[in-house]
Amino acid sequence: MTSLLVALALAATGPAVIEDDYARALAEAKKTKKLLFVDAWAPWCHTCVFMREHVINQPAFAAFGKDVVFAAIDTEKTSNAPFLEKFTVNVWPTLFFIDPASEALVFKWVGSADAAQMKGLLEAARRKDGVVREADALFASGRSQEAAEKYVAGLKGEQGDAAVRATLSMLNALSAAKQHEPCARTANEQAPSIRGVSDRINALTWGLSCALELPKDAKDRDGTLTSLVKQATAALSLDGALADDVSGLYELLVEERKAAQDDAGVVALGKAWLTFLEAAAAKAKTPAARAVFDPHRLLAAMASKQLDRVIPALEQSEKELPSDFNPPARLALAHKEQGQLDLAAADIARALTKNTGGPRRVRLFDVQASIFAAKGDVTGQRKALADAIAYGRTLPAPQQPTKKLAALEEQLAKLAPPPPPAPGKK
Repeated sequence: MTSLLVALALAATGPAVIEDDYARALAEAKKTKKLLFVDAWAPWCHTCVFMREHVINQPAFAAFGKDVVFAAIDTEKTSNAPFLEKFTVNVWPTLFFIDPASEALVFKWVGSADAAQMKGLLEAARRKDGVVREADALFASGRSQEAAEKYVAGLKGEQGDAAVRATLSMLNALSAAKQHEPCARTANEQAPSIRGVSDRINALTWGLSCALELPKDAKDRDGTLTSLVKQATAALSLDGALADDVSGLYELLVEERKAAQDDAGVVALGKAWLTFLEAAAAKAKTPAARAVFDPHRLLAAMASKQLDRVIPALEQSEKELPSDFNPPARLALAHKEQGQLDLAAADIARALTKNTGGPRRVRLFDVQASIFAAKGDVTGQRKALADAIAYGRTLPAPQQPTKKLAALEEQLAKLAPPPPPAPGKK
């Protein structure tokens, strides 16, 4: 009884959120004349689940209930395909601010946001005019290149927090438009002057991810990358940072060391990353809040070559969250990495049994195919690929992973055809 009361108390601290019912949320926003805030998330997305378990459910977010109606859309559910027809999601999580009167998307934010950032996002969503407002509208409509150009022009007239928010939106737009050089350069120049911890880490995350995409012969690449790595490394110890944001920086720093072919550096960073995540998980108050850190713990364990440190945590998550397909799916990857292919095959079979459908199911079949390939079981590999393709084609158009399905079809076509049936058998 005590644990139940604690769980209820924790759940009651955040705002009321309308789950997977866009029509009801829109009607409520119209009735109350508030903006509609929609968190488009997925249960496999670590940042999405971190936001739900560690940020949006906190009292600081409940205060925004006077300004917005909170809604959440699980993009894995086929019942939410009509919402995705109207509002495209390419990066998870995506936060939408919608005018309920016109149903127009007035502002879009990609990634996490703490309470301080949410205040700035709300102010941006309420803005009625100005060049930055035009840029926001372009970015919300998916016109990233045009949005980036508008942000560059509009930033000249912005100051303080509004300038920081516009800078982060510009970096997002530059990244989406694959304008990696100005994205990396701007982040490198602007991050030192950004005072907010979450804002600075966001800027460094965009900048470092863009820098890693630059060709090796790009002008000033090495200097910009070195500077961003130095800043990102220093930001790992900033007070008040969201654990998921810090973990995201660790992931990028590991990728940078991999690109530099620095195996010792990868292992050292992986160990520090894993230790950080284990400490963060130990502070979690519920199994779901602790399991948030599982996907990055798996990556860190792989980087540090210490998979034995993460497998017990994944097994604990499967035990405590028995209906969640993610823990056995992650166990499958860990056991495959260890070469324990029979265990991996059993893990992914359980994950597929627990998965109720949605785009991620295609990924699960893909993992299953890779395990069969490692076992040398071409028949099993062929069936898993065929199952992935067949299932993926049944998904509603907004949820079909078309590029992934095309890649799987190409992979299937390259496999040797199945042997003909034995004489006398069909």
